[in-house]
Amino acid sequence: MSAGKKIRWSRFVNQESNKGIIVPIDHGLTMGPLEGINNVQRIANWIEHPAANGIIAHKGIIERLACRNLLAGKGVMVHLNGMSTLANDPTKKEWLTSIESALRLGADGVSIELLFNGENETHNMKLLGRVVDEAMIYSIPVLVMAKDMNRYEQADKRVHALRQIIRMVYELGADAIKIPQPENINEIPPLLHELSDDIAVFLAGGARCADEDIFTIASLAIRSGATGLCIGRNVFQRPELNSFLSSLHALVHSQLNESIYAIS
Repeated sequence: MSAGKKIRWSRFVNQESNKGIIVPIDHGLTMGPLEGINNVQRIANWIEHPAANGIIAHKGIIERLACRNLLAGKGVMVHLNGMSTLANDPTKKEWLTSIESALRLGADGVSIELLFNGENETHNMKLLGRVVDEAMIYSIPVLVMAKDMNRYEQADKRVHALRQIIRMVYELGADAIKIPQPENINEIPPLLHELSDDIAVFLAGGARCADEDIFTIASLAIRSGATGLCIGRNVFQRPELNSFLSSLHALVHSQLNESIYAIS
């Protein structure tokens, strides 16, 4: 990373543990006013919690939060692309704003979402290549939200396909990647094996689940080399949100930074 990129990236991770919790709230463009992020006031109820190192949102939400002084001390990542679930092909995420516009909003980073379905790889790779090229001009880090939409019966094939996508992403210059929870948590160690030196990997939260499930996944992910968590609905849709964030923060930053393979 260049000096400028390192400074910007440092706002998304804890300086002592080098781990972070990023909360994406970009769901509204895709799915509409979800519970928990129905409006800016609902977001204001939790966004200043110190456990959240940074947020990911579209430019309109960033501007509204900034105008209410709710982003002080947070890493701010502007999401560049998207598509509504009302579209004929919601998996084809189009570029909707520029990196220059994101910087004018005070962004520390930018993100894009790429859903791989076996038919849109060309579109995805061209989009990522273009985003990274433009981001390099401004020394701004790029995070990719990647998801393999194909179905595999065997676990080793699922792991191999997602590892190939991760490699594709950092071959094209991305700095960080958010990946979904695997179908079986036992797939986390082989999925993340020897990746942390090359790219920051964040595990997604997915649909709402029990606190204990998130804590188990977070612990295993961090010990397997993940940089942290990038979870939205499992944060902003929780009734006891502040206590959950405090517990999650303590867990993420207390895990030993060693390979899960070395743990007996």
